[in-house]
Amino acid sequence: MSLAPSSPAPVAGPTPAGRDARLTAGLVGGAMLVGAVAQIWIPPGPLTLVAATAIASLVVVGVSLVVPGRLRTTLAGFRFTATLLIALAVFAIIGTLVLQGKPQALYLQRYGAVGPLIVALRFDDIFHGLPFAGLTALFGAAILSSASLRWPISLKRTGFFIAHVGLLVSGAGAAASSVLSVRGRVDLLAGGDVATGARVTRGGQPTGSVAPFGFELKLDQFDLVNYETEYRIGYYEKKLIRRDGAEVEDFRLKTSFEPDLARHRLPAGDSFRLKAIYPDLVISPRVTPVQGGGQPALEASLGGRSAWLFPGESLVSPDGLSAVLFGQECPSPPGGALTAFLVCGRAGKVILHTADGELTAPLSEGLALAGGAVRLGRLLPGAVRVQEPASRSSAWNNPAVLFETTIGGQVAETLALAAQPRGVFLGERAALVFEKRDKEVKAFRSHVTARRGDTVERAVVSVNEPFDFGGWTFYQVNYDPQEPNYSGLEAVRDPGVTWVFLGFALICLGVGYLFYVEPRLRGGIDRPAPPGPGAAA
Repeated sequence: MSLAPSSPAPVAGPTPAGRDARLTAGLVGGAMLVGAVAQIWIPPGPLTLVAATAIASLVVVGVSLVVPGRLRTTLAGFRFTATLLIALAVFAIIGTLVLQGKPQALYLQRYGAVGPLIVALRFDDIFHGLPFAGLTALFGAAILSSASLRWPISLKRTGFFIAHVGLLVSGAGAAASSVLSVRGRVDLLAGGDVATGARVTRGGQPTGSVAPFGFELKLDQFDLVNYETEYRIGYYEKKLIRRDGAEVEDFRLKTSFEPDLARHRLPAGDSFRLKAIYPDLVISPRVTPVQGGGQPALEASLGGRSAWLFPGESLVSPDGLSAVLFGQECPSPPGGALTAFLVCGRAGKVILHTADGELTAPLSEGLALAGGAVRLGRLLPGAVRVQEPASRSSAWNNPAVLFETTIGGQVAETLALAAQPRGVFLGERAALVFEKRDKEVKAFRSHVTARRGDTVERAVVSVNEPFDFGGWTFYQVNYDPQEPNYSGLEAVRDPGVTWVFLGFALICLGVGYLFYVEPRLRGGIDRPAPPGPGAAA
């Protein structure tokens, strides 16, 4: 047994993984911190983003090649790329939640107490700021460092280099789009109006400058296509809106329903259905018998016309020469009628009055007089006349619906006409409206002619069909319902978009090479290994 003192155990240094983690955090955090401080003096902008990204990326790659250590290996590692992508995703989330490129006053008004912080941190233009540029610079440095570690190019590494070249080409195209792209507005009137340039806009606001096309653009014709007239049940709710600088409550359409007989659920457990639909509404009188009330009523027909007569009422033939009169007491003959049938309800008789004299017959149900020209039906001792909705035809000439609403357990019926849209109120904050929807725009199209020298091209520009000419792309964006010959186009010139798509194509090609070609060049690494010397025969 040795009595010599034992030497202390060596203290383990940081592992390569730990060094990579610290270096990754330092690079990503440092890039954002330096960018945030630097943009106090350097405002965000497309040129700022591209210049800062290119310079910082080359500086980081140059330092990684000169300084010994794991800097270049860390830049090319998966941990660094994953951390960088998470940071970029956070910026993308902020840029989605916060409106970009708007006037400063909008942020102070819309975001309240957070508005000044958004403006101070330049979150109003986050994708053109220096912190974002620092992250994109590190992404470019990671691509270059990864490629340098695998240099030189070999047949087995071709897919890797093709994919990374695609990333660089896409980045270069995005940089060209950011700096060189132009977006503007073109307003044209059909019938000779010609545009030679676009009014440049930024963030949807005009900048005051004009970008020349290098050719002429003429609006030959403008088409406005409307949907066919339809009828809908609109559900409106009160919303807080801003009007003339003040916040007020007003009803706004939330959803709409087809006019059908189904029951529809509403918020708070309420519901409604259309109890009846009248395409061509007409209000028809209907006589209903009542017990112990009302007035006597007689059912009569004359010359093919039928009606219920209450005391003092009459039914006159179309030519005015014959009339049926009903009263509890015997009515007097009317003037002008050559033949009058006087029905005496209390006496139960009918007097035929003519110029030659009078004849009397007992009143009975189904009594036919004058060869069947006059027929008397039921005599009700007590009845009331009510107005009942009906439809003259199936054509939508005067449409109406009968609402049956169930609000708080209370059922109510309301007749609503499309020609007189009035709300069926569901409490104080919601209403149903039977309304006509017409003149709603289905599509708008511009027939244009582009001319540059002897080159002439005609096209139709619509919302989903842009027109490309001379490096510019024209989109249909608006119209004026008060001016049927006006067309508003958006003009975009983006020299980098071709390079962006070329980069995407190279990335796809490189990844395909990595997965399907390189394994074969390595001798089929997916094949099972041959049995060892000790394997059973």
